Amino acid sequence: MLSFLMITAAVQVWSIYVKKIKYKNRKLEEVNIQLESANKIILESVDHIMALYQSVNILTNQGNKEGLIKLLFEYAKKITRSNTVFYYDLSSDYNKVTLDGNNDLLKFLEEIITKDLKKILEYKEPVEMHVLNTRFKIIPVKSAYKDYGILGFEATNSKENIIYKNNMHQLQFLSELISIAFERFYLEEINERLLITEEQNRIANEIHDSVLQRLFSMSCGVFSLMKKLDKYSLEEIQKELNLIRKTTDTVMKELRAKIYSLSWKKSGSSSFAMDIKRYIEDIKKLNNVIIPFSIVGSDELLSCKQKKALHRMICEGIGNAIRHGKAEVIEVSLKIDSHNITLIIIDNGKGFDLDKVSESNAKGLGIQNLYQMTESLCGEIKIDSKLGIGTEIEVSVPNNVLIVKGKEAIV
Repeated sequence: MLSFLMITAAVQVWSIYVKKIKYKNRKLEEVNIQLESANKIILESVDHIMALYQSVNILTNQGNKEGLIKLLFEYAKKITRSNTVFYYDLSSDYNKVTLDGNNDLLKFLEEIITKDLKKILEYKEPVEMHVLNTRFKIIPVKSAYKDYGILGFEATNSKENIIYKNNMHQLQFLSELISIAFERFYLEEINERLLITEEQNRIANEIHDSVLQRLFSMSCGVFSLMKKLDKYSLEEIQKELNLIRKTTDTVMKELRAKIYSLSWKKSGSSSFAMDIKRYIEDIKKLNNVIIPFSIVGSDELLSCKQKKALHRMICEGIGNAIRHGKAEVIEVSLKIDSHNITLIIIDNGKGFDLDKVSESNAKGLGIQNLYQMTESLCGEIKIDSKLGIGTEIEVSVPNNVLIVKGKEAIV
């Protein structure tokens, strides 16, 4: 009986031990599955973050804050796998919350954040917030001396989940990256104002030291001549007037030189063309690609709205060709005349099936932006893409510019 009891006890102990082992194995399997998912997401996130870093660098150089926030939403959704992402802008006086996802939450998000704004801005790490039974993770976007806004996304995983913890690190990274970009915007604005002030002071000093002094001497000369008209002979009056005329010519030359030094028409450099070339140079350095660029015609024929849209379309076209098409050569040509504007972007990337993309309504943000910007200019866009060959984008925009020749106006 004693042996039987001992054997029974041993079997029970062994059974308990086996159950514990099985339980731990199940836990390990679950953790391994989570780790595999997390590793897969991390690898994808690294690719997204590399592309995001390059895009942020380019958009920051352009000073495009709206484009930067839009890009932030796109990559925040990809990295965190969240359906709803928002940004609360502290620099805006109205429409503070920009949201990509469930728009029903927009009003409530703004009310809650506005109410607890001071407390939220004190956080250094992501914290959780509940809005209409929806969990959000939020974090301030700020530098050492300035608050820019609040970034957040809908949290769908439990706090113990590895993916959830990974998302917290990614959210913090996104916050720091965007804060650096906004800080650069802020410093660029200050630098630009300082440069403008310095240039204004330089021009004012130059005009005061040269042009105004000569104008003052001319005024004195004319006043003196008027007082002595009855005493001067005709020859002496002509001599005085010739002297005043020469002084006037000198003043005109000095003013012309100062005006021409501020005019890009005389210096031969267009800010529109130079901005595009700088963008292309940045892209070439970051991605090791070849991008021939040509512009035919004068960008004087473009309105400010057209310049902004064309600049963005070139950026979108090149960015899509590199990020999605993995292109190595991208040709960009822009033709401008008084009746029409034609932009052509051709790449040798892997291409895509446009019909399938259109049928599935899965157009990426880049293609959507191209269509929207073309539509805003009342133009037409054609996209021809072949798998394994590349993509060609042609944008045609009407350009009804009033050209004046003499007394005749031509539309």
